[in-house]
Amino acid sequence: MSEEENTTPKQTEESGTNISTANEQADVPSTEEPTPEEKFSENPEVISLQKKLATMSKTELKDTTITLREEISDTASTIKQLKNKRAEHNSQARHYRQMRNNITDKRFGSIQELREEAAHEKELRDHCNEQIQKLKDRRDELNKLIREAWGVVKELREDYYDLKDEVGMVPEEITQEIRDLEWKQQTTPIPPEEDAELTKRIAELYEKAYAAHSLGVSSDQIEDSVEKAKRLSQEHDEVHEKVLALAEESQEHHKRMIALYEKLDELHSGGSDLHEKYLEARQAADAVHQRIVDLYERIQLNQFIIDLLDDEKARRRFEKIKELKKEKISKTKEKQSSGKKLTLNELRLLMGETDEEMEEETGQDK
Repeated sequence: MSEEENTTPKQTEESGTNISTANEQADVPSTEEPTPEEKFSENPEVISLQKKLATMSKTELKDTTITLREEISDTASTIKQLKNKRAEHNSQARHYRQMRNNITDKRFGSIQELREEAAHEKELRDHCNEQIQKLKDRRDELNKLIREAWGVVKELREDYYDLKDEVGMVPEEITQEIRDLEWKQQTTPIPPEEDAELTKRIAELYEKAYAAHSLGVSSDQIEDSVEKAKRLSQEHDEVHEKVLALAEESQEHHKRMIALYEKLDELHSGGSDLHEKYLEARQAADAVHQRIVDLYERIQLNQFIIDLLDDEKARRRFEKIKELKKEKISKTKEKQSSGKKLTLNELRLLMGETDEEMEEETGQDK
């Protein structure tokens, strides 16, 4: 068997996107591989042969050996063809990889520029979204403050009109009437009786004004509360407008970012088809390589079985030589006892050396 037939390839893998010809170089056996005995001792074919080996005829041993050697020869031819096919696939893979890389290299500058622009648009969009979130938080806070402010207005108005029910007049009406009556006393000649009535009325009004003041509700307070609620509402509207404006700006940045990513996809797509072809060629090479590995395994198994057959032949030949030697020694001793002259080979036989004639005789049985 040739040296090539005795080798056992070791399966290898590529790393990353770099194509490797390691599967072409892996046909050298590894020193770490197990021995044939360790590798095939549990093989069903080996076990079956070992069971019937001692009972096989000489012809069966010979025919089986010939069949196995022919199979090894045919397998070696198949391996040679597969190696050529594997080399072809590897060559195609390298070709497609080079074309893919050339496209990528030419477009690398554009890709980097587009990536930077897309990242910038994303940064601007995210900044807008952060501002929007802050404004939304403020808007929610204003909603709460507005509800509270109008609640205060409502309470003040209720208290204001409750005051009218208790006092009979609202503070503004009391103040205005006091001013009118005092002005009349000061500027208009009136009889003493009427003046006394005015004085009494003014005193009553002051008592009502004091009572209204004690309750602590005035139209000024209501107006201040209303103004506060309106200011909050105005700020709420302004914040809401800012949210809408920033949302529109964020959407524009997002659209530009998506458009840039689409351009990036277009640039990448030029090499994607070549990358697919590269992967297909590489996978085809790996598949052929695995087939080669399996065939080498078969060759090694066949050779191991042939070795078992040869060992059996050698054992039988040794047993036959041993038996023939025993018979010749017996005959030689009888010849010596009868006083006959011994030949040189017979003397050697008695001295423990193997008879060359026996070697030749048993050698014919191979």
